[in-house]
Amino acid sequence: MDNEFKNLQQKWQKQKKELDKKEASLAQIVSTIENKRKKGLSFHYGNIFILLVTLIGLFLFFYFVAPVQELLSRIGVGLMMIGILLRIIIEIVSSIKSKKINRLDTVLQATEMTINFHRFRKKIHGLITHVIFALYLIGFYMISPEFSGYFSVWQMILMDVSCVVVLAFVYFQMRKGNKKEMDILLEVIALKKEIKEEESM
Repeated sequence: MDNEFKNLQQKWQKQKKELDKKEASLAQIVSTIENKRKKGLSFHYGNIFILLVTLIGLFLFFYFVAPVQELLSRIGVGLMMIGILLRIIIEIVSSIKSKKINRLDTVLQATEMTINFHRFRKKIHGLITHVIFALYLIGFYMISPEFSGYFSVWQMILMDVSCVVVLAFVYFQMRKGNKKEMDILLEVIALKKEIKEEESM
């Protein structure tokens, strides 16, 4: 009887240690997910800040420094600002969606929400980003005819070429940031699936 009790006690101690390890592993995974979520939110907030500064700068420039007079130029400025404003709205919606993921009760729901968020962000980084860049570029070139009355041909060529170079640079920087964000989201999805598997054991 004493032997059986010792065996039972040893089994219980062994299972308790395994359970403690499992809980520690789960806590570490949850902590990693939270850190990645915070990085994602910082990414959205950073985008919102940069886009807001750009939008305000454009507005101030075209209101105080170079107020355009022609209708075509005004439409161009409007397209540029609408593109940036649209992206700001998208980033705000993204940050709200990202925050909602953590409020869910079960890992299964959270994983599903993260997968849906990943799909949403993939759409944003695809066609929508290209449309916003196109709006900005079209708007910029719609202003060019009016600006050509104030600048020499070489200055206009320099301005037009530099616009393409700057937009290309911004585009590739955004692509790097977008890839990083997608990698983080995929890691979070994998970690949440890992938690789900551990919970079902």
